[in-house]
Amino acid sequence: MNTSKTNLEKISVFEPLIVPEHPRVKQLIDDLKQGNRNFKNRDWAELDLSGLDLSYTDLRDCNFFNCELRCVNFTGADLQGANFKGANLRTANLTDADLTNANLMDADFCHVSLKGAILKDAKLMRVKCYKTLLEKTQLSDGRITVGKIRMAGDNISSEELEEKAKISYQRYKKMAIVFISTGLFLSLKLLQASLLWTCQYFYRI
Repeated sequence: MNTSKTNLEKISVFEPLIVPEHPRVKQLIDDLKQGNRNFKNRDWAELDLSGLDLSYTDLRDCNFFNCELRCVNFTGADLQGANFKGANLRTANLTDADLTNANLMDADFCHVSLKGAILKDAKLMRVKCYKTLLEKTQLSDGRITVGKIRMAGDNISSEELEEKAKISYQRYKKMAIVFISTGLFLSLKLLQASLLWTCQYFYRI
């Protein structure tokens, strides 16, 4: 984890979006103000950390389960093995962050920057992605699930990921057309049989 003076100079002014009330949040804010960037193995499950500047920090194996992390700056942070299951990361900045082996299942990554981030072996099942920036994102051995569509591969680039998403969408679109066409055909056949039976019934009368 590189927390050199050069990186620390890049850290923006601390402007939290929340009024900290929980003791662990207050402690985190105090530590940040004192220049501490090492928070390995910390537990912030189900807390609101919105707007905090956690750039270039050591957050390995930290627990962010069900956290509110809107607008959090994770630029250059070491998040290896961190747990983000169910977390809300909307509009967060994870540029150049290392998310190797991180658990991102069910997390909300809408409007998030993952530019240059490392997601090797990260768990990405059921991740919500809308207007998520994946430029130069490393997804080696990563797996993404879009709805019930699961894409897995080795050394997947952001361009390949986008192409796979388009291909999967087209496949599901074709399948939907086939199912709808089949349903209409069966409905027409059923209607035809019903009309035939009705005609035969009245003819007998």
